[in-house]
Amino acid sequence: MIGGGAAVAAVSVVAGTLLAGGESGSIAAPHACRTAAHGAAPQTGPAADRPVRTGAAPAADFDGDGHPDIALAGPAGDVGDSALAGIVAVAYGTSTGTDLGRCQRLTQGDPLIPGKPRGEAFFGFDTVARDFDEDGYTDLAASVFEGCDPHVIIMWGSERGLTRAARVPGTDGSHVPWATEPCLDEQLAAGDFDGDGHADLVFGLGSERGLLKGPFLRDGSPAGTGRVPVPRAPDERADDMAYQELVAGDLNGDGIDDLVTFHNDDTGPETVAWSELHWPVSYLQGGRDGFTQPDTVRLPDAAAGAVGDVDGDGFGDLVLSPRGGGVSRSSVTVVHGTESGPGTRTTTLDRDTPGVPGEEPGDEDGVFVALDTGDVNGDGYADVVAGAPRAEVYAEPGPEEVLFFPGGKNGLTGRGARAFDERDVHGFANSGHNFGRAARLTDMDGDHRADLVVTAPGNWEAPGSAWMLPGSAAGPLPQGITQLHEGTFVGPGEWADLGSGIAR
Repeated sequence: MIGGGAAVAAVSVVAGTLLAGGESGSIAAPHACRTAAHGAAPQTGPAADRPVRTGAAPAADFDGDGHPDIALAGPAGDVGDSALAGIVAVAYGTSTGTDLGRCQRLTQGDPLIPGKPRGEAFFGFDTVARDFDEDGYTDLAASVFEGCDPHVIIMWGSERGLTRAARVPGTDGSHVPWATEPCLDEQLAAGDFDGDGHADLVFGLGSERGLLKGPFLRDGSPAGTGRVPVPRAPDERADDMAYQELVAGDLNGDGIDDLVTFHNDDTGPETVAWSELHWPVSYLQGGRDGFTQPDTVRLPDAAAGAVGDVDGDGFGDLVLSPRGGGVSRSSVTVVHGTESGPGTRTTTLDRDTPGVPGEEPGDEDGVFVALDTGDVNGDGYADVVAGAPRAEVYAEPGPEEVLFFPGGKNGLTGRGARAFDERDVHGFANSGHNFGRAARLTDMDGDHRADLVVTAPGNWEAPGSAWMLPGSAAGPLPQGITQLHEGTFVGPGEWADLGSGIAR
């Protein structure tokens, strides 16, 4: 662990007193990370250099040094006296395994980030990383809600990391007539949705300008805008539906990213039984002429998703955490991709599937809320991680886990599946720390195997952490772990909400 002097220096930077290179024209500079190392990873050598699997998001490299970086969202983090103002924590990778070199705290309290800290602004509610201005450095886009007015802020990468920022002008909220539209009824996604080779943003379902086209200028202006259709209304719906998630990826193999939208009943489990809740999912197909909504695609109810080619057939598959009806509370469903998009063939794994460890939770709080895909074992197939953190405020106590499902020529079968809880990263099991709240697969150490980044935002009694587990032929390893402590980004007694999300 870094010594006390470095930790004190980190806290002084957190207060926002240091600017990059002593200049007034840069965002607060990166500083020392407070980390811990748990064991040494076995020397297994690199996997074969294989192409990125269909649907996988590119690794972020904000400083262009060739080593992937990660951005952790803390939208409920406090900034001074502004509760729930939101922070974004950035950790820069190194050439040494999953080790971290520098860390950076980003808030609207920084004079170079547009706006100012205000209560319930939730800066970083969604974060996505792409090279939006095409200068060779990854940039970071974050959503923020200022007085129930949603915006997007892009922080620009450079050889020194994220140094400048701009508000994207003309952003628009969602316009879904069958859904409620509270302050946070908005999501952010990145991808190439029109096939022109430039990174785009989507921020506004049903909006005539919800598609923000790249490349972007340094003042935040997009090259153009386009329409995003309203998702198809569920056949049987409650009076109010809340916007839950937006997932991007190529689901029909045409090289253009598509969108999958998630909503759910706004009435809540207090008034509606688990089996009666509605969780509608819609597919919006990207294309050179804009988004379309094929009538032939019908998706099962679900609460979260990710895209990856788990069976290696060249089509991105949609991985879902299903909901509603008699579905298992601890299951993963794969809707296999086709040249027409998500097809009719599905595969569902749960705790009764041979090879899948653990037991079915006895309540609805043990469900998967975080999904991601990536090639962890280096065999050329996308693998899946699923986090079950019991993240709801009034969740019943119980196991908090991350499950790993390896892909293969037959897709997900359960064979080789593994489960991790906080004990595997030298913590405490079932502690209420929300272990598994976010999970991301990205190759941090350059061995052509995706490493697992998993978070536990913690609670008022215990600070949050993020862990990086090396990938291997057997899946994520509980050796050679790098732990990133919340104290890197906030002072004693402050709430960071570290890792409620991970940019992708």
